[in-house]
Formats: sequence, C-alpha cells, structure tokens
Amino acid sequence: MPSSFGFFKKKDKLEPDKVSQPAETSEMVLVSEVQSILQKAEDLMVQKLSSRLSEMHSSAAGSYKDLAKIADDLEKEKVKLDEDAKRFGPTIENARRTIVATLRREAAAELVVPTTLADVKKFRDRLEASMNRFGEATGSHSKLMNFFLSKQSDKMKGEFENLSGLLKNIRSLMAEFEERRAPMVKCGNTVNTVLQKAASIKSAEAAIAHLAEKIESAEKDLEKTKLEYDSLKASNDFSAAEQTAEKLQQIEKRISEFNGSIINLFSHASRAFGKYSYGVSKETERLLDVMMQEPWKIFYENDSSQYVALLNQISQSISSGQMPIKDSERILRHLNSIVASMPELQNSAKALLKEKQDLAVGNAKELVQKARMLQDSIMRQTEEVSHYRQELDLENKQMLEKKSEIDRHLLEASEALSDITGKRHTVCL
Repeated sequence: MPSSFGFFKKKDKLEPDKVSQPAETSEMVLVSEVQSILQKAEDLMVQKLSSRLSEMHSSAAGSYKDLAKIADDLEKEKVKLDEDAKRFGPTIENARRTIVATLRREAAAELVVPTTLADVKKFRDRLEASMNRFGEATGSHSKLMNFFLSKQSDKMKGEFENLSGLLKNIRSLMAEFEERRAPMVKCGNTVNTVLQKAASIKSAEAAIAHLAEKIESAEKDLEKTKLEYDSLKASNDFSAAEQTAEKLQQIEKRISEFNGSIINLFSHASRAFGKYSYGVSKETERLLDVMMQEPWKIFYENDSSQYVALLNQISQSISSGQMPIKDSERILRHLNSIVASMPELQNSAKALLKEKQDLAVGNAKELVQKARMLQDSIMRQTEEVSHYRQELDLENKQMLEKKSEIDRHLLEASEALSDITGKRHTVCL
C-alpha cells in the first residue's frame, strides 16, 4: 500500500511557477484582464493537483477492483461451523450478503478521473462516501467476519486502509490547494469591488453633471428675478406706491380693530338675540344672524334702520316681560347703548371705508405685492441654489472617497497579483 507518494516534497509546490524579474520591471494590466490571469494561475495549480492525484486515482481504482474480487470470493467461500457455532449461521449469512452487496455497489460506481477542480472534489467525495458505507456495512459484523471469514476480512481491511490513507492524503492536498488559492479568490474579490466602485463613479459623475446643469439653470433664474426686482424698485411709481401701500395696511388694521370693537359691543346682548330668534320670520332670522355673527356689516350698509327697529323690538319684548331673560336690566342697558351709538359708529365706518377707497386708487397695492412676490422668489431660488450646491459638494466628496478606495484596492490587487504570479504587475482601470 503506498503511503504519501512523495506528495509533500517542497520542490513540488502547488503554486504556479514564478519567474524572478528585476525590481524595476512592472507590467501594466487592466483590471478587466486580472480575472483571466487569475484563472490561468488557478488552472495551472489544478493541473499540478490533478497530476499529483493521478497515481492516487490509479491506486483507488485498484482497491475498488480488488474489493469487487473480494466480494466474489466472499460470496463463494464455504463457512465451516461446528455444532456450537451453527446457531450463528443465519447471522453470518446475513452479514455476508450485506457486505458483498456493499462491496459490489461501491466497486461498480464511477470513479471520476480528477482533471478539473470539480473532478477533484468528486473524487474526494466518492472516497468519503465509500468509507462511510464500508463502515456502516462492516461495523456491526466485524467480530463475526474476523472469526469466521478472516481471510477475506483481512483482505478487505487492507484495501480499506489503503482507501482511507488515500482519502487522508487527498484532504491534505485539497487543504493545501485552498490555502494557496485563497489569495487568488481574495484578489478576484478585490477586482470585482474595483469594477463595482468604478461603475458607481460613472453614476456619480452623471449625477454631478446633472446637478451642475440644475445649478446653472437655477442661477440664471435667480439673476433674472433679481434684475426684475431691481428694475421695479428703481421705477418712479414704486416709491409712492410703497408709501400708499403702507397707508393701506394701516387703514386695514384700523378697520380690523373697528370690526373687533363692534363684535365686542354686540356680544353683550347675544343671549337676547339668540332667545328672540325662536319662531321669527326668515328675514328677521337673517338680521339676527348678522348681529350675532358679523355685526360690523351693519355699519357699512347705507340704511341700518331695520336693525335699529329690530333692536327696539327686542328691548320692548324684554321690558314688557314678553321675553323673560336672565340679567334683563343689564342686557337692556347694552341694547340701548348699541342703539344710541349706531349713528356715530356708522359715520366712523363710512369714514374708514372712504379713506380706504381713496387710497386704493391706482395700482400701488399691485406694485408692492409684485415686489414682495419677487422677494419671495429671490429667497426661494437662493435656497434652491444653496441646496443644489450642498448636494454637489456631497457627491464630489463621495466620489473622491470612492476614487481613493479604488486606488487602495488597485494597489492591493497589484501586490496580490505580483505575489501570485511572481511577476511585478500594476493593475489599473
């Protein structure tokens, strides 16, 4: 039975042949070509591995052939049993049939010639499966076989030991192969990372170009808006319009305050308005709604006599007791106060309205509104340009980081490829 077949001699390493080169010599290699170089280096390692396994394959094939012959001999061999041993006869026959069937099945199975890495793995797996099945078939019957069929049992044991030794050597060679192949796998992964990052950089460059276009367009729009705003502010009408608009804003504020005071005035009598609303006509109900919800409208109308009449009717109903109400005296005072102040309030409302109408002549408000709109546009467009510039800075920063990572990975791939092939290489995009 062969032992290690000289598989572990230092002069017969699994790495590809290396040729020493002057330190200053370096071959430029495109990153897209590295995988092909790595594949050639791996193919050379596989070729050497296959060559070293060929004798082991022959030895294993010989053992399987011998096991097939042992199965035939085992099946034909006569077992002599004395009277005391006859009781083991059925068990012995059962063990013999099991072992014979297992030996023949394993011997008949294809034993792949290891010419590729996949074949090498199949060869190893084939031996592992056989040894497991042999162990299962013979394990529980070993004592009977050794005692009653010792001749064939010794032969089987010898072949099993040979196959077991071969399997051990194959595992060792495979472990050595994977250890030496690991730098190739790592180099290949590094190259794939470079290619992925390079593609990512192309996408980033397209995004940067698109952002640059958006910035240019946004800056043109901003400049156009600024020119329009400056032109508007420089016009003769704008200064006067701005003063008029300020006065309009002040009168609108006074009108708003006036309307608020009217709401406050009528709110003190709201309980009476609500109670009086039951069972009245639709027109009276409309007048009551105005007094409760929007009483300031009364004073901007030309004729408020209908409201005065309604307020007097409500006061009469409370005074006569026709409409009982809590705090009637206080509410009556409020109603009388409203009626008494209505002429003066109506004059104030009309004066405010006229003042607003006089100021509203011309396009002063429109000019000021347009200026404010342009200011808002300038602010919005300025923020938009700033946002695009931030995005552009971020994209440029990320792209520089990716380029730096690519440079680092290219250096790693160059060093790994040089170590694998024994020839200085510089990997580049």
